[in-house]
Amino acid sequence: MFNKIILVILTMITFSYASNEFSSERILGIEVGYSTVNSPNIVGVTESKSDAEFGIRLGAQNEDWRTTIRANFLNVQGRNYEKVMLDFDHFVWASLYKTDMIVFKPYLGAHIGWLRYTDEIISGKSGLAYGGQLGLAFNVLNEVDFDIAYRYTSTKTEGVDNMSSAVFGVNYLY
Repeated sequence: MFNKIILVILTMITFSYASNEFSSERILGIEVGYSTVNSPNIVGVTESKSDAEFGIRLGAQNEDWRTTIRANFLNVQGRNYEKVMLDFDHFVWASLYKTDMIVFKPYLGAHIGWLRYTDEIISGKSGLAYGGQLGLAFNVLNEVDFDIAYRYTSTKTEGVDNMSSAVFGVNYLY
């Protein structure tokens, strides 16, 4: 319960800060990816299972930082995973020359949030999840960004050790 309260407080503080500082570029996005879930089996040996995931995100950005909240959904061999994460990305560099048709922005970031899964036996297990990401955002139009990213998520959820994802996203900037 304490973790959920902290997560809600962090989210509210981040969005109040983002609305004041980043009001010129808000983000509404969708993403698809391929995820691998590492979890212990009945005898405690770690097994890897993979499948496609999809998600939505909402946030804000400026030239140096991007903050988003995202929800991802994944179904792997009868288990439904739901992640709600708060992402903080720092744009390391940007190709902002007047001759550039496409602006490339590599980034490093971190995320924290909540992971929940259900299956036909377990009605639901959930816990804190956190990790990091690296990727490349490229702006093709004034209102559209594309993202290619790799994310690694560790979790305190019983029955799940970690997750890794390769993700492609499309963001509408308004």
